[in-house]
Amino acid sequence: MVGKEAASLRNRRRISSPSLLGAATGLCAFGLFLFASQPVLPRNGPAFVVAGSENIPNGAPRLFGYDHSHYTLRCRMALGLKKTPYRMIWVAEDDAETPISLVGKKITPIIEYPGEVAFADSLKIVARVDADTAFGPALLLPGTERPEVDAWIKQLSKPMRNLGRPRYIRSAVLPEFRSRSSRERFVTTHPLPDPKTGVTLSKEDWAALPKEKRDEAYDHYWSQSDELLEQLNLALPGVEGLIAKDSHVSSHGLSYDDISFFSRLRGLTLIKGVKLPASLEGYLAVMSEMTDIPLLTQAAI
Repeated sequence: MVGKEAASLRNRRRISSPSLLGAATGLCAFGLFLFASQPVLPRNGPAFVVAGSENIPNGAPRLFGYDHSHYTLRCRMALGLKKTPYRMIWVAEDDAETPISLVGKKITPIIEYPGEVAFADSLKIVARVDADTAFGPALLLPGTERPEVDAWIKQLSKPMRNLGRPRYIRSAVLPEFRSRSSRERFVTTHPLPDPKTGVTLSKEDWAALPKEKRDEAYDHYWSQSDELLEQLNLALPGVEGLIAKDSHVSSHGLSYDDISFFSRLRGLTLIKGVKLPASLEGYLAVMSEMTDIPLLTQAAI
């Protein structure tokens, strides 16, 4: 890292304690102002946060989901591509009350239009959003059979899972994991392979393990980041030739192929040290802009 040349060490030492105290006091006051200006949720209420709700017009749909989830990303993509105003409500991983109150079971994503019954299923949500003529004609062409893309993504799936899941619960930016309870719930419901045998248990058998065993597996794969990252970076160049343009993955144009492709690969940007091939890096950057979904590059760990 290149630092700025200091004027002189002597001048820096002349900064007085009262000056430092004044600066600290100012920062504290500013912090208290920001804290006071934020909406406070009821202590025992549903564990969700409404993002930017004061800027959304009346009548906008509400989307409930997780930032890390590619199912939620599908819906956010459709809404962003159509430039449909919506209220994004981040649901905590351990919050069952909110989705059950909406659709009768713990599931995300869920969309709720004013005056209509809320419903789940990401592809149904995408279809509903894309067909809404209030925000222009449908944009998404049908998906295509791309076995070469499916095969490449399958190569990535294991290192992405083993690198990604330990990072989700350690990330400071994913809103669904802001409490210990939510992080523990994710670990309990998302198995990783046994570090010794490589066998992945069913969700039921994994949840029945002692907490220490589950934590041990997550810690193991976190500690193996360098080795897993090497595997991932070796597989990534296989994408060359699979992306038609920065603005659409398949040659026939923007389609459901993009809904699948971008939503599955955005998570790569949370992994520090990942070496994205030029075509994939360009595609992710352009699609991020088109869908109004930021990448996680600056928060990579």
